[in-house]
Amino acid sequence: MKLAVRDLSYSFGDKKVLRDVKFDVGPGEFLGLMGPNGSGKTTLLRCVMNYLHSDPDSIMIDGKPIQDIPPEDLARTFAVVPQSSTTDFTFSAYDIVMMGRIPHRSNRFAGASRADADAVQSAMERTDTWRFAGRPFFALSGGERQRVIIARAIAQSPKALLLDEPTVYLDISGQLEIMDLIKSLNKEEGITVISVLHDVNMAARYCDRIALLSNGWLEAIGPPAEVLNPETIQSVYGVDVVVRRDPFTNAVYVMPHSTLSPAPRHGRRVHLLCGGGVGGPFMKALLDAGFGVSTGVLNVLDSDFENAKDLHVPTVAEMPFAAISDSAHEDNLRLMKEADVIVVSPFPVGPGNLKNMEAARTALAMGKRLLLVRPESGRSIDFVGGKADGIVKDLISSGAIPISGSDEMIREMSREGGRQ
Repeated sequence: MKLAVRDLSYSFGDKKVLRDVKFDVGPGEFLGLMGPNGSGKTTLLRCVMNYLHSDPDSIMIDGKPIQDIPPEDLARTFAVVPQSSTTDFTFSAYDIVMMGRIPHRSNRFAGASRADADAVQSAMERTDTWRFAGRPFFALSGGERQRVIIARAIAQSPKALLLDEPTVYLDISGQLEIMDLIKSLNKEEGITVISVLHDVNMAARYCDRIALLSNGWLEAIGPPAEVLNPETIQSVYGVDVVVRRDPFTNAVYVMPHSTLSPAPRHGRRVHLLCGGGVGGPFMKALLDAGFGVSTGVLNVLDSDFENAKDLHVPTVAEMPFAAISDSAHEDNLRLMKEADVIVVSPFPVGPGNLKNMEAARTALAMGKRLLLVRPESGRSIDFVGGKADGIVKDLISSGAIPISGSDEMIREMSREGGRQ
């Protein structure tokens, strides 16, 4: 089945919900529809279902306008899973799933065949609903009802599944089970899937492409790695994010920073010595408090180097796995001279980055104010035979201020305007 959407617009009265939307969906493709609340995702899906009647020729199925397709043929093409389903009748779960077989009967009054019964049992077993097949549908939990509706869609043997937030009532294990099931139907049986999704990481993991809507416009469409980038997400959702790749699935995943506006910048600068992923929370706390931030020397593959890059924090970069060079050490000292305060986070100190600790001692000798974050109780940062611990003691005896974490760091920084 090939779906073509051409210049689709739709309005509810004077309110325009979709604006000239255009895209294709190929056979066996998994397309996610995403966007903020009110962006037009569900309206678009209902137009594709033909629940809402759009302009002629704006939606084509295998080259034929959707309005020209008889309802019984459309029911054999699409199976629909809405956000929620209820009934006032005492249908059992089995009865609900059997309704998915109606489009395949010679007439609507014909009884269920053996093939219908087999299809229903197979669908219910695949969705783990066979065990409560005899229970009334209205007595099931929201998650159980959603599984039954998905079973009904599977029993319908469609060419395409149209889903509106299919995992809305499920816990995380249920979400993964259902999405794995939908993906297996998509890949193993070639069923096209078009689904409204809110979870960007779920969409990135399962969708072949994502169509991102905003205020009724199609802002972007393409593979998750192309659509789910920080610039587009900031533009559509108004959220600052970091986008990385899952090392196990190779799918991109999105980590939000905050929807809060950053604090006004006040001109004070902090130079942070960090490494091994310890520095990320300190960078974020300082930036949120309005400080300018730079970091000491970080190896290119260090996770704090990635944190600094994501937060646009100036960093002294060193080659991967290399010890700090003399030139990098000099650049570190230069940034320290330009900073108002030096913060030493409890980063692991080895032979390669010991010069960062030596730079802290030099900064204190320059007369710089230095905050020294204590490591968590029982955690050692010294992997150089006591040299790092010795420098820490020297720093404290020479006037460094010991603190216990990022909250105390911000309080100390804010006291007396940073005591410049």
